Amino acid sequence: MKISLNWLKEYIQLPESPKEVAHLLTQSGLEVTGRTTFEPIKGGLQGLIVGQVLTCETHPNADRLKVTQVEVGQEASLQIVCGAPNVQAGQKVVVAPVGIMLHSEDGSTLKIKKTKIRGEVSEGMICAEDEIGLGTTHDGILVLDTSLPPGTPITQHFDRQLDEIFEIDLTPNRGDACSHLGVARELGALLDRPVQYPSVEAFKAGTEQLPIQIEVPDPTACPRYSGITISGVKVQASPSWLSDKLRAIGLTPVNNVVDITNFVMHELGQPLHAFDYDQIIGQKVVVGHLKPDTSFVTLDGTTRKLSGTELMICDQAGGIGMAGILGGQHTGVRAETKNIFLESAYFSPGVIRKAAKHHALKTDASFRYERGTDPNLTVYALQRACLLIQKIAQGEIASQLIDLYPEKIEDVKIKVHYANIERLLGQNIPGTIIKQILNRLDIAISQEETDSFVASVPPYRVDVQREVDIIEEIVRIYGYDRIEVKGQLGSTYLARTNQSAPHQAKDKIASLLAANGYHEIYTNSLTKSAYAELTNVLDNQQNVTISNPLSETLDVLRQTLLFGGLEVIVHNVNRKQSDLKLFEFGKIYRQAGRQYVEANRLGIWLTGNIETINWLRKPQGATYQDIHALVRKVLSQLGITEFVTEPFEGSFYQAGIQVFSDQTPLLTAGAVQPTLLKQMSVSQPVFFADIDWDALQIRSNPSKTYQPISKFPLVKRDISLVLDKAISFEAVKRVITQQNNRLIQDFTVFDVYEGEKLAPNKKAYALSFVLQGKDKTLDEKTIDQVMGRLMRAFESQLGALIRV
Repeated sequence: MKISLNWLKEYIQLPESPKEVAHLLTQSGLEVTGRTTFEPIKGGLQGLIVGQVLTCETHPNADRLKVTQVEVGQEASLQIVCGAPNVQAGQKVVVAPVGIMLHSEDGSTLKIKKTKIRGEVSEGMICAEDEIGLGTTHDGILVLDTSLPPGTPITQHFDRQLDEIFEIDLTPNRGDACSHLGVARELGALLDRPVQYPSVEAFKAGTEQLPIQIEVPDPTACPRYSGITISGVKVQASPSWLSDKLRAIGLTPVNNVVDITNFVMHELGQPLHAFDYDQIIGQKVVVGHLKPDTSFVTLDGTTRKLSGTELMICDQAGGIGMAGILGGQHTGVRAETKNIFLESAYFSPGVIRKAAKHHALKTDASFRYERGTDPNLTVYALQRACLLIQKIAQGEIASQLIDLYPEKIEDVKIKVHYANIERLLGQNIPGTIIKQILNRLDIAISQEETDSFVASVPPYRVDVQREVDIIEEIVRIYGYDRIEVKGQLGSTYLARTNQSAPHQAKDKIASLLAANGYHEIYTNSLTKSAYAELTNVLDNQQNVTISNPLSETLDVLRQTLLFGGLEVIVHNVNRKQSDLKLFEFGKIYRQAGRQYVEANRLGIWLTGNIETINWLRKPQGATYQDIHALVRKVLSQLGITEFVTEPFEGSFYQAGIQVFSDQTPLLTAGAVQPTLLKQMSVSQPVFFADIDWDALQIRSNPSKTYQPISKFPLVKRDISLVLDKAISFEAVKRVITQQNNRLIQDFTVFDVYEGEKLAPNKKAYALSFVLQGKDKTLDEKTIDQVMGRLMRAFESQLGALIRV
């Protein structure tokens, strides 16, 4: 929300600097997130001065030019050559001296230089309207009607001052501050200064020249509705003071009538709407509902289908406005409008919020109505607008002011105890100060007792409903920085407790991954339903759909962690960070019939180079073996040693593995499908591990068994296996594991060969084995027996050709 400092100063004295005002507002809860300077006229007329033409002679070398002597408050007058037909001696004019930069209405600039025009020196420029950004007229120079002496800055004549604009990040509960008077009222309470409300004493209701009937069948949705008719309005452009105020806070002037309703709304916080009276069928207004699927064309020219729950402003033919949100097109104020019906109402915040959400309409009016306006302000705002329309648009009040308010909304009564104030603030604030603060906030005090009182909160303070809210208001105005911090602090002792086993396991794995260079991410549980269409693994029928989504792209709960991580990868790669190691602990969700199921998962992503580029080693891209080795470390860290690994294709993966324990899937890991990466705009290979964290928790064995290190030497043996290409390395590992030989301490594959020296359907694994005895040094006979049994198993089970 934008607030003009110059506008604020019309209601409260503010000698403080803009920085000080911004600090005050922020400290009280109206956070000022930015400040900008607004120039009503580009360049702010800076450097332009009042001049008086002393003499005006025809140019000796040009019949259409004049040579003038202009007094500008200096010792010597300036000689200026001017081509305007209306320049004459004795005039007060706008002078741009040499060195000044002019900003014209069309946005162009011109720097004034001393020059010669047809042989005569010209030491400046006498300006027309369009040359200084005041208008579009270029028929002649701008002649001033002023008593200001020559040399006076022209800003003193036009009073088009620079303005300081505050950008306030308004929280949803502070509907009372959605206006300049609301902010002025806040400053008045902070500074203990009076706030001057615009006077409406001159308002007088008219005769029934333009009668109007109003009917409100649902006073719950519309507790108060006020209206009046005005005749003979002249719809035209607004005066500069009004258009400047609106432009300063980011609004585009429309016409004087519409601009006045916008002005009053931003001044008082009360939305208004002007209808073309002559377009209201039957001169009767009904505030009610229309049938579902009724078409209604709003002011922006969009045809909308009504749900039937919206509160509508209707005439005898149908809808003429969507209450509290946007008016109808055919009753909008336009150039030919002569008579208007002016509306000022209090609508139920919930009703407006629901309708605005349904139609995805966010207007200045709905912004205020959704937060809650002041039901006691409707008539005052109407009177204020009527006086402005009389003054600016020459309208005349043409009816009595109608005000339907069947049940007054009373102040909220809250009992406040001094002991609770001291207990929550940790400091005793004198009762006299408390009462002063509340009075400054328009909160009346009654039923005073020694230890308590009753606070009467006006309806516009929708955020103050409980005793604790009153206490917050007191400390907010008193000043959080004035609450003393005592020399000795005390608190309830919290005994150190041990983390639960699940938390310990999560911390252990997070530390392991971080130690291996992985960064933890935390992505949104809400995701796009469209992701389910990118793969046949996810079932749209199992999507947990959000009934009231924050946006069209975040409409379901995720069924997998994969896409959130890919979004993070895209974000980083687009910013030249392509070497990524990521992990996330998170929940996934699905719908199974009428039941909702959630599960804990651990996702790991690996892409780019395996290590940062350096001068010692050439860049090496991440491979499947890297993610495979990592998930084995995770299993080992959790004490899970008994598991089966099988090759895995399809799903999200181009190729990978699936790990089982007692036929229960624990995880999948591998290379993500290139087609899926392309659809996600990922241009480099990505390896992903999807780990069922709940299953790992069940099988986790946190206890450690001590095993002494053997004192006997290691023995290494290498063999080469020639196998069919269809046989995976997982099958080779199963054969080795089945031997269950305690002497085999470790084994690795250090080369894989496919080429001319082998048959087309063959490949060769080069394996290295580490053997070690626990109670003696291994002799050649024992080593040969172990290796012999291995080779026979390879030959019989895999059809391998052994090369030693």
